[in-house]
Amino acid sequence: MKILMAVVSDLRSDARVRREAASLAADGHRVRVVGFDSGVRRRTAMVEEGVRYEVLPFPRRNLPRPLRVGLAGLGILRAALLMGRGEPDVVHCHNLHLSLPALLVARRRRAALVYDAHELEACMHRWPVRQVIEWWERAVWRRSRARITTNASRAAYLEKLHGDRPVVVGNYPRTPDADVEPKDLRRRLGIPRDRLVLIFQGGFYLDSRCFDTVAAALRDLPEWHWVIIGFGSDDSVRKLHEIVAECGIEDRTSILPAVPVDELLSYTAAADVGVVALTNAHLNCYLGDTNKLFEYLMAGLAVVGSDFPEVRRALLGNGIGPAGALFDPAEPASVARALREAADGLETFRRNAEKLRGTYSWETESRTLTRLYRALASRADARPETEQGRPAEPSSLPKGA
Repeated sequence: MKILMAVVSDLRSDARVRREAASLAADGHRVRVVGFDSGVRRRTAMVEEGVRYEVLPFPRRNLPRPLRVGLAGLGILRAALLMGRGEPDVVHCHNLHLSLPALLVARRRRAALVYDAHELEACMHRWPVRQVIEWWERAVWRRSRARITTNASRAAYLEKLHGDRPVVVGNYPRTPDADVEPKDLRRRLGIPRDRLVLIFQGGFYLDSRCFDTVAAALRDLPEWHWVIIGFGSDDSVRKLHEIVAECGIEDRTSILPAVPVDELLSYTAAADVGVVALTNAHLNCYLGDTNKLFEYLMAGLAVVGSDFPEVRRALLGNGIGPAGALFDPAEPASVARALREAADGLETFRRNAEKLRGTYSWETESRTLTRLYRALASRADARPETEQGRPAEPSSLPKGA
């Protein structure tokens, strides 16, 4: 089948979209992705892992907000125009940002619509915006041939909200090659060999990540060095430096820019413990798990994380054994206790993390996605045309679709 994927995110760091696209291409589909990249200055087309990417410039994070919003709106319009080209059999919409053009293209081309909810969009807004988003998502939901989300907690919430349970495709990383060589962060950053390395990787989202709580906990734990790798606006980077300085841990903290997704694991594997620093800013965070949690486990790290349902499920309810410790993201003392627990149980936690590689690997998880698409293709091949020329709805798909 010919698949059109559309997403408003930076494709350099959106590993989920790239993994899904590559898996579908490897399964014999022709996949085209319309997305964005903050590192390009003009529209770019490329082919990677059998997937054609049509990439538009993403507004840089250090631009003034009004200009950034304006450029983002222009980018979405350009993406919508690109989506209108071609004759896809399936339109795969990641999140709601491009759902209107996705729905229109699917209808005009008589294509199946697949809605992939990476986030619980409505939860991040207040009334009345929240009600409007819920109404629109319900409309997209009902018009979708299949629906996908990232974990069981979000699936249960979306089922309660919209009436049908989506398929769960987890945010799991690929199994690394056996010859991946960890970066020598201690030598590069001047970290003493007797210190434990705590790593955070991802976006510098100060409202939904508890950097301040972790920094306060580290103030009284001189045996730890914190390595922060990620991306954010100039303002968020400045505030992150201020948080570290206020806690007096500048000499035990290294803040590094984001690295390419394909190189990230070599940085992760050089640490001892990964931190999942979610706050309870809204239900989307509380029911989240983030890519980083599973990237840490894939790298064989012990993990400390916020005591939220999906983080708890991965670290303590995984069927193998504990792979880390949990904390209250609002309490520095709780974070400090979790770090001490991780230090005391480091070998056990890391050994269990290594055993979990098969459970939380993309090679295993991708089968759910490819089975869903094979069911769509099978039903499309077998289905007669209706009187209006529109394909009839399939009578069966994988559970949750």
